[in-house]
Amino acid sequence: MTDSPFLMEQDDEVEVPSPSKKYQTEKLELFQNKIESSFSSMQTSFEYLMKTINKNPDRIVFDAENIIVLGNLATYSVPVESIMSRLKNPFAGGSGLQSTRTTKKGQLKGKETSICIQPDYSNVSDLPGCDVLDSYFLMLLNDDKFIHQPAHGPLRRAMLQLYGLCVSPASAALKKWIETSTAAVLKAEESAAEIKGTNGWRWKVSDVNPLVHGFTIWFKKKNQRDWTKVVEDSSNFEYNYHYDDVLSILELLADSPRVLIHDEMYASDEYFIRAVAKHHVPVARRLANEDAERAVS
Repeated sequence: MTDSPFLMEQDDEVEVPSPSKKYQTEKLELFQNKIESSFSSMQTSFEYLMKTINKNPDRIVFDAENIIVLGNLATYSVPVESIMSRLKNPFAGGSGLQSTRTTKKGQLKGKETSICIQPDYSNVSDLPGCDVLDSYFLMLLNDDKFIHQPAHGPLRRAMLQLYGLCVSPASAALKKWIETSTAAVLKAEESAAEIKGTNGWRWKVSDVNPLVHGFTIWFKKKNQRDWTKVVEDSSNFEYNYHYDDVLSILELLADSPRVLIHDEMYASDEYFIRAVAKHHVPVARRLANEDAERAVS
């Protein structure tokens, strides 16, 4: 049996451990070197982190408990203690970065949402903690760039929850996202999105009314000039949790009124079906037939 601790230099050889003093001493030295190397990497990454913070004194600021990053689209509050607990003991508290409280650009109070995004590294678990933190701060500082990248759907959804459909620092990015992922057209100046449905219908969704918890929905039939309001508040839907964001509403409308006439009831929402039935005979006929079947069953 050999005492050498490094028998993996050739691909077809496997290291054979040994209780010998030489083997154990060499393995200990190797372990020590790896720890010292990680300390050196941590120091370098810490210097880069401080460089980022010092280069952005007006955009990375501190309050009593948070590091506040002033992005181009929104304001992000990162709890200092959660960062320090991960840096002091990476084995505690699970993995990855915790969600960050997000408020409108230039504000710390008012409407807020949370965002959980991770730096764009496939080997993030191998990076020093300060490297990850530095990357995270740079992403938040440049949120208007990262929001367009395919991996950052959580950032896009957070901005949609925060600002809705109205004109905002994020409206240009949201317009691009909505119009490339759906057949809708975002009209931020109206706080609305329009989409073509079936049977010659066109739909409009809006979140402009602050007294409405969900979305207001209008339609136009073929050759109809003015919009007709069909739903005042989509939060009244029977299954409103299925339609709590504009993308799910637009998906439903893109297949309406066809889906309300031909598909199973669960394919849309009975509240919506009955609202549209007041304006469309085929949907009303379907409801009448189903109500009659239930009455005799």
